[in-house]
Amino acid sequence: FSHTMDNSSGPIVLPTLLLLLQNKSSPETSSRPASYEMTESATGHNSSRNYTLLQYDLRPGKIAAASMVWGVLWLVSIFGNSLVCVVIQRSRRTQSTTNYFVVSMACADLLISVASVPFLLLQFTYGRWMLGSVMCKLIHYVQHLTPGVQIYVLLSIAVDRFYTIVYPLSFKVSREKAKSMILVSWLFGTVFASPVLFFYGSNSDDHCNFFLPSSWEGATYGIIHLLWLFVIPCIFIILFYQKVIRYIWRIGTDGRTVRRTTNIVPRTKVKTIKMFLMLNFLFLLAWLPFYVVQLWHPQEADYRKSSLVFLAITCISFSASAAKPTLYSLYNANFRRGMKETFCMSAMKCYRSNAYTITTSSRIAKKNHV
Repeated sequence: FSHTMDNSSGPIVLPTLLLLLQNKSSPETSSRPASYEMTESATGHNSSRNYTLLQYDLRPGKIAAASMVWGVLWLVSIFGNSLVCVVIQRSRRTQSTTNYFVVSMACADLLISVASVPFLLLQFTYGRWMLGSVMCKLIHYVQHLTPGVQIYVLLSIAVDRFYTIVYPLSFKVSREKAKSMILVSWLFGTVFASPVLFFYGSNSDDHCNFFLPSSWEGATYGIIHLLWLFVIPCIFIILFYQKVIRYIWRIGTDGRTVRRTTNIVPRTKVKTIKMFLMLNFLFLLAWLPFYVVQLWHPQEADYRKSSLVFLAITCISFSASAAKPTLYSLYNANFRRGMKETFCMSAMKCYRSNAYTITTSSRIAKKNHV
């Protein structure tokens, strides 16, 4: 060693020896970051695994299945809700005050379909968030805004149906009032969803939070959000429809529900009530898990468990957006006729057919009158 120090290469060898001694004295894992074991590729210490270990530890089969389900729901939601807006805008037979509320709900479903679902699917596909903290806030803001708007629109529909059927002469929801009620619904949803911008964001691990934080601020907002955007509107909706149902139907002596004979309610209005009852039931069933999980959810650090829970509730809530257009077409005959008019290959041919029908009906009516 002294002989080596006397040589001219001593200044070079000495730092090398010191570096080797330092590497032997320090453990190998001390230089690894804390998240190394989580994000390590499958080609590392365990090369027998034939898939890439993503940050959420989801197998490609699960990601492919979720992508297929979300893709189908996304296409159905985009096509169906766009068709609802086009049919109601083009067909005169569907332009009523009630359908204004339907268009508002379709626009909210289109908003979440375009501005939230594709980016969440991208997060699960790549196993991490790559779009920054601002986009994370905006996407979760839309996810909280949509159900808040729709629950108050459903409450507006319940008020409209209540006064239209039970008290038709005392109060009438005109088009101007319907537009004002829709505007108030959007304002309420915007205000109550605004704190989401402060609670969500992406961390240093390239992860966009799935749920509200477990702090007292997050729990307080979750309770307020649950009460004002779900529980309280649901109570009023149930009360309004309960009075409407009692007005239309009555309980017979044998326990069966029968139509009232003293109150003449058109069959079309009764069918509309059934449609909105199904719509409310579908909405409540689809979005209840989302509100509940915001309060009771897995630890955000457990990426695998939290990602699976969030994936499941998001798929359930988004399925309502895809099912609503089908519900409209099943229960609304005017909407089905409007769809036929919209899909008519030749507008002039449809116009001539309708004009011929109207002219023929007028001639027959005049002939019978004479």
